[in-house]
Amino acid sequence: MIGSFLLYLLSLNAAGADAPADPLQPLQFLVGHCWAGDFPNGMGKDTHCFEAMYGGKFIRDKHVLHGKHGDYLGETIYGFDPARKQIVYWYFSSDGDIDSSSMLPVADGFDFPERHLLQPQDVTMRTRWKRSGNDRYVALNERKTGEGAWQTEWKVEYVKVAAKR
Repeated sequence: MIGSFLLYLLSLNAAGADAPADPLQPLQFLVGHCWAGDFPNGMGKDTHCFEAMYGGKFIRDKHVLHGKHGDYLGETIYGFDPARKQIVYWYFSSDGDIDSSSMLPVADGFDFPERHLLQPQDVTMRTRWKRSGNDRYVALNERKTGEGAWQTEWKVEYVKVAAKR
């Protein structure tokens, strides 16, 4: 899996001529900063730190949720897929989850479209990040119920904090 992931990353880099001048520009306000927010019901504090990779061709988001049941870590790599003409991502977590899909810039943030996950359970999710100023954004994660309605799983307001080195 990782070998094919690396080959795919290399193919994206090689196809860079098909990409807009700065296809990851919508994410730039996050880069070089850390963002922290509290999950509801005392589930823990989540911190995301964003950095440019390979001259800005990719963006890395490392996060840690300090929760009731120990730390949960994750890492997301964002890149531009010229064939799909979309920002795509790959997510890896400390409990072995892997997710990949696309991220769509919208007027006030980002939509992570509906995606079907098999681990840790069979579930359909969608996420929206809404920017609310230069120093904060709100993340809303929803889950599709058996009846087809969307139910809020969690909502977290992230605020810019000092970067951890």
